[in-house]
Amino acid sequence: MDDSWHSGQSLLHHNRNIVLFSNPPRTDYSHHQQIHPLAVQQHNHPPFGASTSRNAALVASAEAAPQNECVTAWEPLQLRQEWTIHNFTKALDLATFGTCMRSRNFRDESMPDICWQLCLYPGGKREENSGNVSLFLKMSTTENQREFTVRAEYRFYFLDDTGAARFSNVNTGDFKVKPAKGSHSWGLRNIPRQKVLNCIRSNNSLHIVCQIELVPDFNKLQTHVRREHRIDPITLTKEFLERNHKMFISGEGSDCIVECGNQEFPVHKFVLMAHSDVFRAMFNHKDTLESVESRIRITDFGPETVHQMLTYMYSGGLPEDFSDEQAFNLIEISEKYQLDSLKIICQDKLISRLSMANVCSMVTIADIHNADLLMSACIPLVRSHIRQLMASQEWTEMKTNNPRLLNLVLEKVIVISEKNLPTPQQKNLQPPQKRIRLNDMYYHPS
Repeated sequence: MDDSWHSGQSLLHHNRNIVLFSNPPRTDYSHHQQIHPLAVQQHNHPPFGASTSRNAALVASAEAAPQNECVTAWEPLQLRQEWTIHNFTKALDLATFGTCMRSRNFRDESMPDICWQLCLYPGGKREENSGNVSLFLKMSTTENQREFTVRAEYRFYFLDDTGAARFSNVNTGDFKVKPAKGSHSWGLRNIPRQKVLNCIRSNNSLHIVCQIELVPDFNKLQTHVRREHRIDPITLTKEFLERNHKMFISGEGSDCIVECGNQEFPVHKFVLMAHSDVFRAMFNHKDTLESVESRIRITDFGPETVHQMLTYMYSGGLPEDFSDEQAFNLIEISEKYQLDSLKIICQDKLISRLSMANVCSMVTIADIHNADLLMSACIPLVRSHIRQLMASQEWTEMKTNNPRLLNLVLEKVIVISEKNLPTPQQKNLQPPQKRIRLNDMYYHPS
């Protein structure tokens, strides 16, 4: 308890600790107490029996005293593993109980000693599970001297050809690994065979997705001191951009015209120069036509594309509902005028809409406009659905019209596949396989 309560001092120092969470309320199972998601507070209170007048004086002085706030912000770790098993119908027919198929190991960089792996038993794990399919998430460690306990929420999905989940299951478990025992598994022992058959894709494969949400190492969390009455920088930035955008809408104080088609946009030279090296060069050279006339004529893009480009320059944002075609045009105009940040935003929009149905057209756009982020997002999708894509009309057209691009895509697919292969060191770190791996019995073309 604070000594100032006994010494009669008139100042009260108020300490408050707040732990911020990003998830809904969770129960602390060790004490059976509900933890509020916004704050866990600790307060210092006066001793029982203190006089009312004295308390009133102290409270009054506390209102004027500075308050210190300690904040620990954290988020759960998220891991995701996708696993495609070919010829799975045959695996169901041939596998007996105890026959295990295993995914490759995966881990999070913040927990380098912890490895995760999916273990699938097409014929059930034990004899009592025969006729069903067993699926487990296994945690192992490369550290032989420590004991690990990790609480995780894990989700299993079986996805169909459209990417929709035909089977899903959510569980929470404590994964405990001791030095004497190298791994610990949680999962499902008895998934009905018919449910699994309903999830098999048209190419006779089973596509499994596992998502893991787990608590990080609390010992490594950083706690920061935050002072009261801080100004929110997000609010200030929003107001700043809104004022800029209003200047574009009104045209007040404009000193230049951007002409496109039958439309004219009054603009401010300094805004264009601040965002584009191309526009800066135009106005820095006093003998250019644009500098002399204070007029920029754009003939290779439509007014809508030019308006969206200027809107971004003034406001830093774009409409949420603009189409893929508009995004393609914006990538092209940002390439011409060297608006790198606009190009990144457009790529991000297209990546969020990426699917197996449009990946070939996205690859083409990425190649034409040097959209490296978009291309990097396309390659894993191509790799995951390579057989279906090779049978599509879009792939055939790319093969006929742009064989150079097709070869480039295939090279990138091979590179990413090789990166996912375990190194010799990683192979030595993996726990020994106790049972035969059924997927080693099949030939998978690279």
